[in-house]
Amino acid sequence: MDYSTFAAIDVGSHEISMKIYEIGAESGIHVLDYVHHSTKIGLETYSAGRMTYASIERVCRILNAYKEKMKEYGVKSYQIVGTSAVREAENNILFLEQVKEKTGFTIKVLSNSEQRAVYYKSLAITDNSFHKLIKKGTLLVDVSGGSMQLSHYDCEQLISTQNLKLGSLRIQETLSALSQKTVSYKNLVYEYIYDDIHNYKEHFLAGYNIKNIIAVGNQLRIFMRYLSRHNFASIMPSDSRLKKKDTLDRAGYDRFYNEITSKTPQELTKDLDTSFEQASLLLPVAMIYEIIFSETDAENMWLSDITLCDGMAADFAESHEKMIPAHNSEDDIISETKVIADKYKCNKEHYENIMYNSLKIFDFLKESNFMTSRDRLLLQLAVILHDTGSFINLSEVGENSYKIVMSTEILGLSHKERSLIALTLLYLHKEFPGYNALKSDVSKKDYIRITKLNAIIKLAGSMDKSHTQKFKKTGIEIKDEKLYITGDTITDITLERGFFEQRADFFEEVFGIRPELRQRKNFG
Repeated sequence: MDYSTFAAIDVGSHEISMKIYEIGAESGIHVLDYVHHSTKIGLETYSAGRMTYASIERVCRILNAYKEKMKEYGVKSYQIVGTSAVREAENNILFLEQVKEKTGFTIKVLSNSEQRAVYYKSLAITDNSFHKLIKKGTLLVDVSGGSMQLSHYDCEQLISTQNLKLGSLRIQETLSALSQKTVSYKNLVYEYIYDDIHNYKEHFLAGYNIKNIIAVGNQLRIFMRYLSRHNFASIMPSDSRLKKKDTLDRAGYDRFYNEITSKTPQELTKDLDTSFEQASLLLPVAMIYEIIFSETDAENMWLSDITLCDGMAADFAESHEKMIPAHNSEDDIISETKVIADKYKCNKEHYENIMYNSLKIFDFLKESNFMTSRDRLLLQLAVILHDTGSFINLSEVGENSYKIVMSTEILGLSHKERSLIALTLLYLHKEFPGYNALKSDVSKKDYIRITKLNAIIKLAGSMDKSHTQKFKKTGIEIKDEKLYITGDTITDITLERGFFEQRADFFEEVFGIRPELRQRKNFG
């Protein structure tokens, strides 16, 4: 059998959805079934900060029903995730425990950056219009119930990504108390949304030309239903291929927006044959895209009804080698991190030289030290960001680098991974503490991971202490129970050798082998 059956369940802000897929190396990803049921956990979390017992019971009943559906299809592989409504609830630990006891399911709570990265995998898994669009300035706008993510692509690279607390459900709940005190609820919503999006544009899009908007997110289903029923640009339900028929130009969107804002939620409820709650969410979503059009002067909007479930299926296909993604997500993480480093005026030649030597050391030692490809990525990101703190204060570089990393979202990294990078940087300029000093922050396994990263960066950093990139070519070998690192250079390396020897003790303590720096004067 060359295919797998996989179920993806998204415990979202206003509904729990499940898609069952057939996934094969040759056949690709195909949806076999799709079910969804509404909940109120988002409304409860965003208004009261916690989920009620009644809502938790409803979630468990829905999940048990989904379990039976999975049995019908013989599903053995599955994933269940929770997003902002679960993530932000004060009682989420109790919620997760009750779900496990009553359904047998373990819900993985995604950080915002993990959630969005999984979402985008369904766009990037196959060669489609997404890859053509991001050659020019493109804003990927992912609107959910709790927040929205704005990811800026240009020249096929991710430039930046930012999360705004402007999800449709959150907007509605935040402004509900004010709705009875204004003569124009629409103006109230518009003003509330406009401020954050305008500030985002001023800080992150200045100097960039945005040509396209790609609209994704679980709030688009009702949005696209209206477009298709009223024949706007012949919109039809779309897939991740983003076909041409699933586009709106600015004029088409203006017509749609004017029509939406002229109707009451009651009229939209009847028009779309949906619930009042669902129809009420259409206004804030429409306003978000209207403001983005206005602020960016984008020419076209592509719509796709991909869901978080589709992203989980794409991730499963990639991790089980069913499919090789057409767009490398790790490249996005690295390119975004370089933009962050540029923002803090980091010396690119310096960190690229350190990265070259760090990766040389890492790749030579990785198998004998049980280091993974993910550790390699974290090493690269730590090197790129290692000097960000000097932008704030030259005497507290490590402390400031730590704070910058912990307060900067990087698409595709979990909160834990950002914490590991931040702790690696915190101790680059001082002695690395023992485990007892960090055991409240990291496990023993992760403590060992960050000591290895820290030791490698310190050693590689010493080889460019003068910031002049003296070592252009490096070789590594083990001989006589020592790790010899030989660099080609004809210049004086007294400074580099001195700092290398200072940092060799910690490296030997971590890896159990003594490093020595050799100079090869190659005049050829």
